[in-house]
Amino acid sequence: MLTKYNNDIQILRGYSILLVLLFHLNIPFFSNGYLGVDIFFVISGYLMFSLYQEKQIVNFYIKRANRILPAFFIIILITILISLFIANYFDFNSVMRQSIFSILFIPNIGFWYENSYFDKSLFKPLLHLWSLGIEIQFYLIVPLLFFFRKYFKHSLIIIFFISIISCFLVLHISPKTSFFIFPLRLWEFLIGAWGVTLINSERIQKYKILNSKFFNIFIISSLIAL
Repeated sequence: MLTKYNNDIQILRGYSILLVLLFHLNIPFFSNGYLGVDIFFVISGYLMFSLYQEKQIVNFYIKRANRILPAFFIIILITILISLFIANYFDFNSVMRQSIFSILFIPNIGFWYENSYFDKSLFKPLLHLWSLGIEIQFYLIVPLLFFFRKYFKHSLIIIFFISIISCFLVLHISPKTSFFIFPLRLWEFLIGAWGVTLINSERIQKYKILNSKFFNIFIISSLIAL
């Protein structure tokens, strides 16, 4: 169980943010910096499988909501207010559509419907919320994943392979679909969940095969391999 400040997680978060910032700033050699978001998804899988307790589901969701929703809605409101003054009619309507999808916790679906993440021709001030939408969708199914893991042996392994195979198959048909749609991203969260399983393994704990630095090495190596 993850009960205290984890320095490794903070290092990974900082590394992820740096990658994304360098990508958006068009810094040379960081054209794949958007992979920082993938690291965030893996971290979320690790954290949620560490923090979730089956007998405290309500408390789990209250903590998630208190941590995310206030800032989430404030960002949407501020964006709408600023857009009233700086955006033209077409762009403001676009912001309102983005806001509606975001309030429904499906901003990733909204941006999938509109266009690609990498298309810079549209006014998309709320684009950064697409990943948070996927995070929230993952939070909603965490109890279901625990249920499957408890009653159906190897179910998460099966879900992992279905998700990752589907992701790469769809990538060749519709890249934006593999980018924005949650089920095709689920395998990344499950990598983090697998990290929890490994770290908490009795055999690993007994022989001290893993230390506090394993998580960083494990995640980065996994992403490089992919």
